[in-house]
Amino acid sequence: MWFRIRRLREEKADLRAQLDRMRERAENAEATVKTERNARGIVVRQFCEADAANKRLHGRNVHLTEQLERAREAAQDGALDEMGARLDRALRACARYRAEVDGQARLIRNQQQLLDTFYGLDTPAVAEGEHWQQRRHDKISGAKL
Repeated sequence: MWFRIRRLREEKADLRAQLDRMRERAENAEATVKTERNARGIVVRQFCEADAANKRLHGRNVHLTEQLERAREAAQDGALDEMGARLDRALRACARYRAEVDGQARLIRNQQQLLDTFYGLDTPAVAEGEHWQQRRHDKISGAKL
């Protein structure tokens, strides 16, 4: 009888220890989820800012290209001396904006790589599952989707 009570107490202590370990693991998992959610928000915000800057720079680049075309047309009319200073300034601005666009494109690629890594899209398992629809066992033969 006493032996059985002692054994039940030991099992109870073991179960409490196991419950404490499981509770700690659950708390750690919740903290990890919060951290990942915060990191995802930061990455998405940075990606959106980089995309907006890229669109803004693209619009400026289009405007400068139009100015260059007008300058070329004016050069054909012999008005190059008048437009020389403006053309030089436009070319320098275009070079600056192109460099900025390239920098933003690099930033966007880096942010996309971070997102892919964060969501696990760069793992070998994803690459192996690329053609999963052709290997489906329940695939209807002859059906083209």
